[in-house]
Amino acid sequence: MVRLPRFLPSMALACSISLPLVGALPVWAQAQGPEAARPAPDAALTTAVENFWHYGKIARYDLAANEAKTILEKKDDPTAVLDAFVAVSSARNDNLDTWLLRWQGVDPMRDGVNQIIAVLAEGYRARRSSPAFIEQNIQRLIVNERAYTLAVGRLRESGELAIPMMLDYLRDPSKSQYQPAIRRAMRDMGRQALNPLVAATVMTDQGALATVASVLGEIGYESAAPYLAKLAQSPDSAQAVKSAATDALRQMGINDPANVDTAQKFFQLAEQFYYANATIGFDARNPMAYVWSWDDRKGLLKTDVPPQIFNDVMTMRASAQALEINPKMADAVSLWLAGDYKREADLPAGDVDASRSTDSPDAHYYGVAAGTRYLGPVLARAQRDRNSAVALRALRSLEQIAGQSNLFSGEGQPIIDALGYADRLVRFEAAMTLASAMPQQQFSGAERVVPILAEALAQTGKPQVVVVAASQDTVNQLVEGLKGEIGVAGATTPQGASDVASKLPTVDVVIANEDLGGEIDRLRAVMAQTPKLQSAVLLIVTKTQASPFGALTVNNPMVMVTQAADAKALSPVIAEARAHGMSLAIDEKVASQYALRAADLLKRLAIGRNQVLNPADAQQALLATLNDARPDLVKAAGEALALIGAPEAQRGLLDKAVAEQTSEDVKISLYNSLATNAKFFANQLQDAQIAALQKVVAGDSNLQVRSAAAEARGALNLPTDEATQLVLGANKPAKAGK
Repeated sequence: MVRLPRFLPSMALACSISLPLVGALPVWAQAQGPEAARPAPDAALTTAVENFWHYGKIARYDLAANEAKTILEKKDDPTAVLDAFVAVSSARNDNLDTWLLRWQGVDPMRDGVNQIIAVLAEGYRARRSSPAFIEQNIQRLIVNERAYTLAVGRLRESGELAIPMMLDYLRDPSKSQYQPAIRRAMRDMGRQALNPLVAATVMTDQGALATVASVLGEIGYESAAPYLAKLAQSPDSAQAVKSAATDALRQMGINDPANVDTAQKFFQLAEQFYYANATIGFDARNPMAYVWSWDDRKGLLKTDVPPQIFNDVMTMRASAQALEINPKMADAVSLWLAGDYKREADLPAGDVDASRSTDSPDAHYYGVAAGTRYLGPVLARAQRDRNSAVALRALRSLEQIAGQSNLFSGEGQPIIDALGYADRLVRFEAAMTLASAMPQQQFSGAERVVPILAEALAQTGKPQVVVVAASQDTVNQLVEGLKGEIGVAGATTPQGASDVASKLPTVDVVIANEDLGGEIDRLRAVMAQTPKLQSAVLLIVTKTQASPFGALTVNNPMVMVTQAADAKALSPVIAEARAHGMSLAIDEKVASQYALRAADLLKRLAIGRNQVLNPADAQQALLATLNDARPDLVKAAGEALALIGAPEAQRGLLDKAVAEQTSEDVKISLYNSLATNAKFFANQLQDAQIAALQKVVAGDSNLQVRSAAAEARGALNLPTDEATQLVLGANKPAKAGK
């Protein structure tokens, strides 16, 4: 039996469609005031629009541009500008859009027309959200058939925003004369009406609810099926509602509504939302998407959310609906968590999700509270979807809770699988999660963990490029020209590209010259099989835009072509290709964070003398890191080398410590690491190195450095005669004046 975490019932309740969302306001409180309250038409504005139109049509574009400036002085009242343009164009039997698009291509008018188009768009948005505009067209529905047709067209302009008032009319006994026409109009609005209508299926007004159920059946989209099944099966539904919902489901081809697994239906809908293919959607004409909820007193309430996260929020709501019906549905828990991680990843920087209160916990909180049983499927889904942002977030949560008891069973397989993921940051997080668990038993993929930590250790955040061309001269020329801010290596064959890639900390872009010919196909195969090249963009240098290699870019975002042939011209193209790739961005700050984490984990593995993950496998990477320009990373690498018993580790520490260019604080840290290494593994230094250490101990100008070197010397337990020389040197009389 699957036992749900204690937080889930309250989570499901918070996401229930039956409750208003945080920050939701009645639609009418958010809309503009009635059109009846608008002032009389602005005569000066109308004159300016008439002049603009006249001068534009007689090709006096300079005069038209001047009139555009006058019109734009009224841009703060976009509805008035729209009314003036509609009136002027209609009076002349001209198509407003056609003429504006024509003038948009005329240089003297372009800037003014572009600004006018933006103002008109705002005017359209303001008009269709006006309660007076909506109510006027609801009342026109019953005048005659022509008026109905025109009114439905206008209500389609308002879209979702018309539904709240239409439902208010349905619930008002005094508006009964409008109700048949409103029902017909909601059906004719089709998919536009789905989003608010399904939110209204929790209303307690059984008469209006039966109408809503019937309309959903007539609209016919199966995304409404879970809501209808819930009505058909609910003991709280009146018989009229159950009958309407049952008939609606049969219209959708569901002939036995009583036996529908409603929780599973909501789960399937949640998956459709997750992959943005649900028929319930938002109106793309609006700058924000609307998430609807129902209040029996206020009616439909909307909450504005950035369009990028609409489907994520709806995924969470539908998953919560499934859990309300079947609290043991573990898949719905995982999908809710995935939707929450995806919501955070998709939310544009600087934007706010008003569907959540400001003090709501983040996705990580829910992930760690749920546990590995539910997070494993989240990570597995993210890998199947190639969604690196979600995978990364799930792994960061798993790292906090994964351990011996839950990691190396079936629950841990998605983490192990992530070791082979194309995006390097996901690989790093997977390796760090496994290393943090300090495994005590062998597992498939263990041999990849330490090498990936070594790769993370080498990250700099600077672009890394592999150049491949048939001619060695071409390779040399490009490599020399690109050196500097870019890490670069070159090869003349696909296998050579794989070999040189192993010497770079990572590879962002592979530049291939079209002179490789058919070898480019082999290069692509090699890239697919080489972990460091899997997430790199292939940038093919062609002589002309008509190159047949251009066809490779049609369905593959990881391939680009360019006619830039020299290093100077290629530099900006490399930056574009790097941004074009599907990998998560890694700048110098992020690279340093991962490098430090990797060094710390290697140190912890060494301290624990882990028998599964051997930090000595990263020895070469640690030694190379001693020459890094980041002091904190050098110190961290030294602390890891302190616990590795190979002679090269001890000697590398000493060589870096005595080097003249090494800063004094780094010297002290490295001598401390050398002392630690000597305590565990005794003296493994060569004679020349001992002499260099003795020189520091005897006479370095910085007493702290001398003291740290002396501790290292003592830990090495060097021969007696050298200790004697040290004592005798200390007993020499001080120079006069000292």
